[in-house]
Amino acid sequence: MTDIEAIKKTPIFPELLIMKRGITWLEGPGYFGKDMRFLARETAAVLLSESHTVHWIDGVNRFDPSTFFESLRNRNCGLEEGLRRLYIGRGFTLHQLHALILRAHQETMLTKASLVVVDGLLAMFLDDQIRRYEGRTILRHCLHSLQKLSKHCAVIITDGHAKSRLHQQLKQTVKIHADRHLHGSWQTARKNILILRSTTDSQTLLRLLPKTKDESQSRLEGFTSIGRVAQHQLLSIDAQSTQRE
Repeated sequence: MTDIEAIKKTPIFPELLIMKRGITWLEGPGYFGKDMRFLARETAAVLLSESHTVHWIDGVNRFDPSTFFESLRNRNCGLEEGLRRLYIGRGFTLHQLHALILRAHQETMLTKASLVVVDGLLAMFLDDQIRRYEGRTILRHCLHSLQKLSKHCAVIITDGHAKSRLHQQLKQTVKIHADRHLHGSWQTARKNILILRSTTDSQTLLRLLPKTKDESQSRLEGFTSIGRVAQHQLLSIDAQSTQRE
């Protein structure tokens, strides 16, 4: 069985993440959830290949469109066609990120988007130049706006493990507003099996393979300032909602 067939024949993917409504909080290893982004990307690729619109809000300045190439091709979706339905917003400061999230509700109503991804939501809230009261107030505004947005489309938020006491406190605010919390951790140092645990105390094992880069993707990376980071593709799911002892 090929990698593509394994993905297509797995009954709980992409249903593992895709919800028509509500906020899914993806928390896992890497810089503000870097190693978890492939789950949001695969979810977005499924929707894009089915002619849905997706909005991606970049909170850590790391979005790279070339990472979607293989995911879209695996689903027989033309790159130009799929990426045309992907709307990107970059927040280079906390206040820009705040404005993007507040505008997202109105913009998604116009585009009739099925999914909004906020990658690295909490990164800019840890800036030493942001007063703590101001940061917490802005975070509550952002989450209230995302809750309102999630009534008519799915929302995915990515974040990493706590880097400080303040980060942990901010996580508690996110937890209150999230409808689903999925926590990822690597089973081995090789980073080829991801353990994905949910708030229902169940876990799923995701077997991964390093993502291969084609010539067009390598050329695009050569023109971007984004550093090369490890990418993954889903090979198979070894367990479905296995209850932990």
